[in-house]
Amino acid sequence: MYNHFLQFTLPRIGQLLLGAVLYLNFLTLPFVAPLAGRPLLYYGLPLLLVLAVGWVARDPLGIGLAAAAQLCGLYLAGDLVSLLTGLAGAPAAGVWQRVWMGGLLAWALTAAVLIFGYWKAMRLCVTTYRLSTPKPLPGGRLRILQISDLHPGRGAMDRRRIPELRRRIQALQPDLIAFTGDIFDEYTPRADFEAFLNFFAALPAPLGKWYVLGNHDLFHYWQQPAYTRAELESRLAEGGIRLLEDETCLARDPARPDAPPLRIAGRRDWLDTHGQRAALADLLPGGPDGVYTILLDHEPRELALAVQAGADLVLCGHTHGGQIWPAGLAARLTRLNELNYGCRRWPGGAAIVSGGTGTWGYKLRTAARTELVWVEVTGRPSPG
Repeated sequence: MYNHFLQFTLPRIGQLLLGAVLYLNFLTLPFVAPLAGRPLLYYGLPLLLVLAVGWVARDPLGIGLAAAAQLCGLYLAGDLVSLLTGLAGAPAAGVWQRVWMGGLLAWALTAAVLIFGYWKAMRLCVTTYRLSTPKPLPGGRLRILQISDLHPGRGAMDRRRIPELRRRIQALQPDLIAFTGDIFDEYTPRADFEAFLNFFAALPAPLGKWYVLGNHDLFHYWQQPAYTRAELESRLAEGGIRLLEDETCLARDPARPDAPPLRIAGRRDWLDTHGQRAALADLLPGGPDGVYTILLDHEPRELALAVQAGADLVLCGHTHGGQIWPAGLAARLTRLNELNYGCRRWPGGAAIVSGGTGTWGYKLRTAARTELVWVEVTGRPSPG
């Protein structure tokens, strides 16, 4: 779980640093720089602008902070270019200053990023991955739908978009549906909670609907959710959705009892357990065998180890693919997650990390995609 410093203190420190960067750059704005001979206006107007930006960015989970961070990032990039063009000489510096327009370019680019980010967040895609296996599959193939990080309410998804989701999913006709965590969070309104659970209950999936908890489904950080654990568990059960917490089950198609089964394993969330959860060897004690095995784990950790332990496919979420640049880049540089987005393959299996079927916090995305993940697995002859 996140502590108070990470939740509240660190964002405030970040806001102060952003404010200092913006204030220094606001002094060069075209309508501020000419006031240099009038100290009260020259130093006071940028302060008022910083206070206005601070008011807009006051919510540490709000889009205002994201916008202010983008503006600050663009100002820092502009400052670096100004430094480099200054070192290159007067002609280059002069050209850049005309382009930079005293910092107005940063404002224009921030507006463009916000418009693009809203469009990207609200555009639902279907991302397809095609895999093969020598192991027997029901009917010789397997079609998996992954729904992850829906976060209905404040983000890109709410109950008004259920008809769109229904059309997309009905067209796909999945054999199995995997919910890989953060389907709900502490900001999900009760109406969205009920509407999505009713929707999930109506989805057909002959090989089952499987759910693992994320770090937001129940393990709230910012406020109490509108539902309890008991309510979530009972509603999932009523909808024919199996909640897996460090458990392994065999999945069979009731219409084809003689077809080969699948093995579905689900891990408890790493953040919730502080990493003290069932070991892979406990979930998959037999190691690799002849049964096609799918491991559901909200956070993309121990992916290669999971494949070595016997998982043919690992499905994860959590990262949102970074959602807002440069969060994904920072995660990769710090190796916070083993895989930030997409598919990685090993000789024994593959791992897929979804960018999220929704967005977290606000309707803004500049990295990865808002997506339903569609995995098509086909059988192939075993070598030798």
